[in-house]
Amino acid sequence: MSATLNAPELSLVSMEHWEQARRRLPVIRQLIDCPKRTRAQVLAAAALLGQGPTQIYVLLRRYQADPRLTSLLPQHGGPVRGYSRLSGEIDALIDEAIETVYLSQRRPRLADLVIEVRKRCHERALNAPGRKAITTRLRAKPRSEVVARREGRKAARDRFAPATGSLEAAYPLSLIQIDHTLVDVIVVDSSSRVPVQRPWLTLAIDVCSRCVAGFHLSLEPPCATSVALCITHAALSKEAWLAERHIEARWPHGLMQRLHLDNAREFRCEALRRGCEQYGIAIDYRPVRTPHYGGHIERLIGTLMGKVHLLC
Repeated sequence: MSATLNAPELSLVSMEHWEQARRRLPVIRQLIDCPKRTRAQVLAAAALLGQGPTQIYVLLRRYQADPRLTSLLPQHGGPVRGYSRLSGEIDALIDEAIETVYLSQRRPRLADLVIEVRKRCHERALNAPGRKAITTRLRAKPRSEVVARREGRKAARDRFAPATGSLEAAYPLSLIQIDHTLVDVIVVDSSSRVPVQRPWLTLAIDVCSRCVAGFHLSLEPPCATSVALCITHAALSKEAWLAERHIEARWPHGLMQRLHLDNAREFRCEALRRGCEQYGIAIDYRPVRTPHYGGHIERLIGTLMGKVHLLC
């Protein structure tokens, strides 16, 4: 999934700007889908987003030229991500106060955190930061982690866990399942024949057609990179890949609508979530302790591993 036009590096976009672009997306899409839109519709969209109608027309032009979520990111000057006008000592003091005071099951208020930070600054003869600076650093913490530390893991799961439901795949590429497996073969050195290790296989299956949409084979353990390479292999044309291996066949490809994943760490990373949002791919996570939700990919893995055992 190579970028076109000028798209920023997804990992460098602040969470605040990313969430702002997400709020803009459905509103702008609704206007795009209405070619005979009226001034009243634009004004309503402007009121919904808290902006002027001129800015809405700017967003429409940007999204029409580049229909990706990043085209709706705020574009204005200012310090780069990670830049802080506060000294490193004060930054560390704020983080320490957040960890030891705010992120506790005593659940103190933000005002209590501000008072604690100012108290600690006074004790160390430092200039106390403003409330806004403290709030900004608190908001940089993952919301799910904040809730888990203050209200418990169960509360965090109840609030942030994805909604469960049946798997519905009405047409090809509407739902893709991805999972990993350790292949039952030993890779050996091509010269010395010394055993190296077993490879990892990342597989993607189209739930509607049961077609293998893509895969990635590596000696590295599963990670966000192996997931991304598997998605890329599934989405892009495979003509060159087949030609290099002298395979005369057609292998369907295309951008999937939804991904269905388990709760492994590599599937929960921010890079994967942002990459999928960039191209309009929704992510559904399998409910915990419900392996039957991944039946399609699990059966494919079992079938392939059975065939591997027959290799000579």
